[in-house]
Amino acid sequence: MVSNARQFAAIAVLAFALLAAALPIFASESKRVPPYEGLEETIAGAKADWPGSIPLPGSATRIRISGFAELNVIHDTDAILTPGDFVTSDIVTADATAAEGADGETNFSVQASRLVVETRTLLHGRLLTTYVSVDFFDDSRGTTPELRLRKAYGELSNILFGGDLLFGQDWTTYTNLHATPNTLDFEGPNTVFGVRHPMVRWTKYLCPDLALKIAAEAPDKRAFEGADPVSRWPDATVVLSSQTDDFNLQGSVLARDLRGSGEPDSTVSEFGWAASFAGRVHMPGNLKQDFATFSLTVGDGFGGVLNDGPPDASYDVENNALEAIETQAWFVGYQHWWSPRLYSVISYGEIRQDNLEIQLSDAFKETQYSSANLTWTPFPQWLLGIEFLYGTREDKDGDSGSDFRTLITSRFSF
Repeated sequence: MVSNARQFAAIAVLAFALLAAALPIFASESKRVPPYEGLEETIAGAKADWPGSIPLPGSATRIRISGFAELNVIHDTDAILTPGDFVTSDIVTADATAAEGADGETNFSVQASRLVVETRTLLHGRLLTTYVSVDFFDDSRGTTPELRLRKAYGELSNILFGGDLLFGQDWTTYTNLHATPNTLDFEGPNTVFGVRHPMVRWTKYLCPDLALKIAAEAPDKRAFEGADPVSRWPDATVVLSSQTDDFNLQGSVLARDLRGSGEPDSTVSEFGWAASFAGRVHMPGNLKQDFATFSLTVGDGFGGVLNDGPPDASYDVENNALEAIETQAWFVGYQHWWSPRLYSVISYGEIRQDNLEIQLSDAFKETQYSSANLTWTPFPQWLLGIEFLYGTREDKDGDSGSDFRTLITSRFSF
């Protein structure tokens, strides 16, 4: 029954994406207007519709520098190997030590602090956008700040069949950032596609509210048991997204070449795939500022691109083969505004893998992530919040562990 449901979900999302791919053949030129309307005036600075930006003298470029300084005070009741962010797959399930936090641990972290530099340039009637951002989360197994590149890309509008073309490092196309719950925890739910890596992405607005995205992304997020990753083909992603004032919905299909080398001096490969449906829906009436978020993903061999990073595949020594691991991942969230400056977010996520016989007894089987926070913005540039998180991990052999975390955040933005 579960297998049939998974196959139906995959076929439905794939059909949705293929229909979107066929629409440009029958449709007229894209009706997308913003953000290109009044482009010359925007770049020249005649109207300030890009807040915080300034013109670069002697050029057709505007630049904006932004970011924030953030302090997180974190207390864990049990052992977890990632003290700066709440990665539930790193909860210790057996023989936890005091050094791992078995008796409780408190940490201070500024790793989430961020610097962003953006530019917009008028280039032969097109808009060239560049974006570079860094934070200090290079080492997630500690709380010492170490510089890390988050994004670095350039995107040129209306350059290929009326679509925009991006080259560089960005969030994986598969991620629907609008659907991600607004947690104070840097990591966010275990089931989010929290990968940023190099890619080439083409985006075409079929109409003002409907976009088609096709991308080839770096095959650098592979998690194999018993084999070393050996890349060959990039990940391929097709996404169809629709956004209005009331909702954002996205259907995605991911295809992966899982290739690695085990004990013999040879390479083996397996096909990995995923189908996902995710979105954000605003509430009606007096709750119109509130919104619910959700995501459901099924497939084989896609664990490595999730926040928790469970294995994509396991190596079969006897048959010199990789076996992709069947995975289901989902989350839900809700954001409620108590007042214009005070809101709360609750979320819950779960990942479950159908373990293979060849996997070891301590292999990943399931994690659960839950959070609830209260966030206050006394000024637009200052955020204060407290969040409570609870997570569990279970292994193939039944060993399990849990952790309760209290997180206090202060963030000054500029």
